[in-house]
Amino acid sequence: MSWFAAVAPAVIVFDFDPVAVIAGFAVRWQIAAVAAVIFEALVLAGVIALVAERRRVARLAADPERATAVAEAVRAAEETVRSATDSPGEPPDAGDDASDGDAPAPVPPPAVEERAWPVGLRPDDLLFIVAGGVAGAVVVGRLGWVLLYVDWYRAHADAILDPAVGGLTLAGGLVGGIIAGLAMAVLLGAPVARWLGVAVVPLLLALGLGKLAMVLGGAGQGLPTDASWATAYAGPGPWGSLGPIIPSHPAQAYEALTTLAALLVVLLFALVPACRRHPAALFAVGIGLWAVGRFAVAFTWRDPALLGSLNGDQLVTLGMTVVAVVALVGVAVRAKGAAPVSRLAVAGVGAASAAAEAADAPSETTPPDPLAPSGTNDEGPSPEA
Repeated sequence: MSWFAAVAPAVIVFDFDPVAVIAGFAVRWQIAAVAAVIFEALVLAGVIALVAERRRVARLAADPERATAVAEAVRAAEETVRSATDSPGEPPDAGDDASDGDAPAPVPPPAVEERAWPVGLRPDDLLFIVAGGVAGAVVVGRLGWVLLYVDWYRAHADAILDPAVGGLTLAGGLVGGIIAGLAMAVLLGAPVARWLGVAVVPLLLALGLGKLAMVLGGAGQGLPTDASWATAYAGPGPWGSLGPIIPSHPAQAYEALTTLAALLVVLLFALVPACRRHPAALFAVGIGLWAVGRFAVAFTWRDPALLGSLNGDQLVTLGMTVVAVVALVGVAVRAKGAAPVSRLAVAGVGAASAAAEAADAPSETTPPDPLAPSGTNDEGPSPEA
């Protein structure tokens, strides 16, 4: 370290053992830090989901009309399931006997604490969504790695499924994880948009801190540079980059900063009530900003160009940015059209209520002659017309 500091005193040099011995096992500091970050992100996602669900239940409990509507929706769904599962020859329940001519008494809605709220955030759903997302991330991330080095894997096809050879692409893994997680949420019948709102903060935090953890292993070093903030790794290692002693761009730190900046923007947007009502838009903002930052940082990478001056990961992040913008436009259009639809629905409900009241009220006019032909009453069209 002292020799290298004398040659390049402005370079930040890391000289430590990247491998620690814990309980007799050799563990790389980078791997341990990444594992801790992933665990922290999962716990944070569970806490956010729990708090969001309790706040939603509290809001429903404070709104009697909405709570009654939700209870009726639950009761209707239960009746539909019951009617679908009952056998055709099964006799009706004793409670369904209406031979006395009286309508069955309405069942009062259950207490707020006992009511089964639909489209809620369930902790077990989180486990299934995460499991599906991890599987999708591994498959698509590995596929992206193979495509980046397709010439080599064409000659070594047996190494495609060997986890010890090569790795995963982060952008491809993120795309696969998001798609698989969304598919799992749809299969579970979980509220997809709300889960996206829950996931955006832990996901960005894991991506940012995970990149910082790469500094501990020397992985993710960029192109050589003579900048005063260039980093180098001395000592025997093993380090995660080629030529670690060469002063290079700390690309992993660059991306960590851009990711944490995207997280800060998402948190600021989340303080606005109008933005909180659209959690899918918050997710699109976070992932879009992450993709933009990674696209910019990738110009300092050592990866070969694939199309013009862009490498394969930049093409993927460019596509992710476009998808995020399209998603934001879609959410904005849907939100803009929701207000007029809601007003029309309210007006329709009001008109229906008024019509029902008018039908129940006693008639003050002479009823039409039942012997008169349909539609030929002097008073106007008959009720059948």
